[in-house]
Amino acid sequence: MRLIEDAIIDKLRSGPCCFDEVVTSLPNFSWGEIFVAVDRMSRDRRVLLLQLGYSIYQVSLGPHVRAEAERATPCLEC
Repeated sequence: MRLIEDAIIDKLRSGPCCFDEVVTSLPNFSWGEIFVAVDRMSRDRRVLLLQLGYSIYQVSLGPHVRAEAERATPCLEC
């Protein structure tokens, strides 16, 4: 997996957010780089896009990526 895709997944582990929030939270990447990565990741369902307004999109982890992230997180209650 590419570095930018890892960074996007790490950002989305805490929950869905708007695309602009993803961009501002990843200052080492340009808007265009993030757009291309999110587009690629949405095509294979690693992330899901939901249009909230005219040009406002919510980005969230796809179900299989979310499940993998939950399995990889150690259980603090165990």
